[in-house]
This record gives sequence, structure tokens and C-alpha cells, in this order.
Amino acid sequence: MKVVTHLIFAECCWFATSAIFDVHYETPAVLAAAATAVLPDADHPRSWLGHQLGSVSEDLNRLFGHRGFLHSLLALMLVTLALGLPLWWITGRISPATAVFVGYGSHLFADMMTLGGVRLFWPSRVIAVFPGRDDYRVRTGGNSERVFVAFALVFALLLYPVSRVGFEGLIYRLGGDDQLYGRVTKVTDGDTIAVEIGGRSTPVRLIGVDTPETIAPDQPIGCFGPRASDYTKQILTKRIIRLEIPRIGDSEDAYGRTLAYVYLDTNGDGRYEHLFNEDLITLGLARTTTFSHAHRREFERLREEAESREVGLWGACSDVST
Repeated sequence: MKVVTHLIFAECCWFATSAIFDVHYETPAVLAAAATAVLPDADHPRSWLGHQLGSVSEDLNRLFGHRGFLHSLLALMLVTLALGLPLWWITGRISPATAVFVGYGSHLFADMMTLGGVRLFWPSRVIAVFPGRDDYRVRTGGNSERVFVAFALVFALLLYPVSRVGFEGLIYRLGGDDQLYGRVTKVTDGDTIAVEIGGRSTPVRLIGVDTPETIAPDQPIGCFGPRASDYTKQILTKRIIRLEIPRIGDSEDAYGRTLAYVYLDTNGDGRYEHLFNEDLITLGLARTTTFSHAHRREFERLREEAESREVGLWGACSDVST
């Protein structure tokens, strides 16, 4: 197959992996999947990569032949170890390492769907193909490859947004939400406020964030807790906010507090689009919670970035846990 075919199919597989297995989508992982998707063709001198490698590609072809060792499960494991583990160590995240496995593996799977197949179990000479009938497999450079690319591109475009939020996040968003406007009358803690809605005070617990305790009677004041509480007081006290309350799941916690996202009008244009919950995570004032909600993946990514920068409680507190 052509290099463009492998690149598109690799990203399709990566987006699917990210969506299904809760592996964080991120730019380094996307690039890793794309780069490793072309590596197996190093044994084919007439391929795009073969032209770049020149005599090296010719030597590989002479030693192993095309679609031999470099198209095998053994090569997949070795490349994942040789490239994936260093990327994991350098970035501190498993997603680039996973992307190496997915990108390289996507090339093998795509070539299995061609008439020639691959020696997947090298050094065995058994040819692995999928599906079994020649009529259903792809002819390299023909109309069937163009159809394959079209389907891969469509699926990649469909899976991209899902890879960002996950299937659980997609379900929450499709379920919709109720929106209410009110004025913050009291800040109880960094993640708990009281909002006056229609003349009635409603206790609200911010979804997805957990600031250190400052008021729990049976717990000591948490490290960085007062700082988080002061920040929430400074930003939200007496301010008009928009509450977004998901329709899927519980609308209240065990203490009767309404579970909601808090949005602010930061530009004064009447559009309440700035998510305050995210600010607490970005500034290192809150940990993230583990239960499912619409923004869980985004919050986890922000938490990882804050932790890597050692901002807020991540740099000041020694006993922080997520």
C-alpha cells in the first residue's frame, strides 16, 4: 500500500485505541503513530521510505525480503521496546509508547489485507492474510485501495472527537444538560459554593475537581486547601455564573449538593463559556476525581500537565494523591 494509505489508517487505529481504551490523545502520540506506520517499508527499496534510506533499504531487502522480518510480530515487539520505552521514559506518559505499537501494528494489519499478505510469524514462511478470500482483499494501487483509504479517512474523522472525550464523555454530552444562572452568595470550600437561584440558595459541588479540605470536622486542614478556598472566594463571590448540570447520572451528591460545572463570563459579552472547574486544575489548586463525567479526559490531561510543572499543590505538598 502507498504511504498515504498507511498514514491515514494508522491515525484511524490510533483514534480508535484512544477512544476505546482511555489512552490520552496527545500530539506526540499522533506523531509517533504516523512515524512508525511507515517503518516496515524500510525493506522495500521502491517505497517512499526505501528511497530515503537508499542502500540501507536494499540491504534489508536482500537480507529479509519485502514483507518478511520487518512485517512480523517479532519486529513489532522489538520496535515497541526500542522506541516505545524511551518515549515513555522521556515524556513520562504511556500514550506515545502505545502509539508506537499501534502505528507499527496498523501497517502490518493493512498489508495483511492485500493480496500478497505478510510473513507475520517470521521466520516461518506462512503468509498471514485477512480476510481469507482474495476477492475481499485490497489490490495495491487499484480502486480497492482508494476505497480503503476513503473508509479509513471517514472513520478517522468520526473517531477523532471521540478520542478526545472518550465514549463515556460522548454519552454524557449527548445526554444534554440543564443550565441555570445564579449569583454566588457563599464559598464554603475550594470546590463547594452556594448559589442564589430564583430567590433560593442552592449548595453546589463542582464536578470533577477535589480541592484539599479546609472545613471537614473530622479531617485536618489539607495542604494548599486555604489557598484553593481563597482563590474560589476571590473569583466567584457575588458573581453571576452559569451552572451546567448533566442530565445523565446523579444530579446531587450524598450531601444534597447539586453537581455542576461552573461557567464564567470573562469577556463581559454575556457569553458564559469559561469553565471555572478547569482553572482549579490548571493552577494546581485541585486534584481530579475518578468518577465518569463529560470532561473527565480533559481534566485528567490538565492535571497531568499541572503535576509535571509542579504548580500549586503538586510542588508544595508532599502527600498529594490523585
